[in-house]
Amino acid sequence: MPDAPDLAAPHGAADLPVARVESHSLDIREDGGFLGDKASETAFRTLLDLWRERLSGQGDTPFGNAPTEELERDELDETLHRPDNAGEAEALDGALQDFAVDLADVLGRFLASASWAGVERIVCGGGLQSSRVGQEAVRRAEAILREEHGRPIPLSSLHHAPDDGGMVGWAYAAPAEVLGAGNAFLAVDIGGTNLRCGVVALEQEGREPRVVHREKWCHADDEPSREEVLERIGMLLCQAADEAGREGLRLAPFVGLSCPGLVRPDGSFAGGVQNLPGDWTEPGFRLPELVRRAVPRLRGHPTMIRLHNDAVIQGLSEWPFMRDVDRWAAVTIGTGLGNCAFRNRSRG
Repeated sequence: MPDAPDLAAPHGAADLPVARVESHSLDIREDGGFLGDKASETAFRTLLDLWRERLSGQGDTPFGNAPTEELERDELDETLHRPDNAGEAEALDGALQDFAVDLADVLGRFLASASWAGVERIVCGGGLQSSRVGQEAVRRAEAILREEHGRPIPLSSLHHAPDDGGMVGWAYAAPAEVLGAGNAFLAVDIGGTNLRCGVVALEQEGREPRVVHREKWCHADDEPSREEVLERIGMLLCQAADEAGREGLRLAPFVGLSCPGLVRPDGSFAGGVQNLPGDWTEPGFRLPELVRRAVPRLRGHPTMIRLHNDAVIQGLSEWPFMRDVDRWAAVTIGTGLGNCAFRNRSRG
């Protein structure tokens, strides 16, 4: 692995061991909102809702009376794979095509920005990419980018499960000197809907880093306060550390935190965290400091905590498959649309 930067590197650092973050959370506005909002899973479900309503006048409402936001991805995947109901197939196909057009438009606008100039590939992560529907949307968007925007940029889905990418990426973002003190580390990925905490085993015997233990909490269902989220993070990290011990893993004294939003070097947030419970931009609120109180030491050593944008960390989980290019980018299609662009530090 390439040399790590200074151990004192700040939170949200641009210079990371394997790549430089050219940009993340591009703030492109359109019609009074964020351009990326057009290409989130929320936007896809809004389009599907419109198609269901449009076709309901021709007979039964596609997918019955269930609210669109409650339709399971598995149900949508089954419709895509076995379109037995013509109305449901038409509604899904229409929503998919409209969404692919919007996704291609958003990516085209990103590619026209200075920080995305020269991008050779784009990887798509986020919750929607765990489904066939999400992967089909990406396939269609790639074709639209090529045919209508004149940009033959390969689009692919994340190799790791979306639940894992936001933790695995820390294997390429954390200081190598710290990770070298063990064969695994702890990570937390906080999203607008779910929170994941896990143990990541580091590369060994030719195997890429992988999540070997994970707990997932859909905090959106419980509507917790900010303080309750922090308490749950602390509890899950302690449980994960215990599980690592039972599995005989040697934890490095490191915890990686990924979260939506703009991260300042001191670990505070400048914005972009509106989907999280409570006010995360409050002056004096520094997530890394609060997490350190829950796990001040690991295996007898002071714990290093690092915080970065979730799209950056999830994108970095794809680095082993991007080593042969200079410039690449990632988007996460979830509650919102995360985005980032990278320039590799070295190849091989």
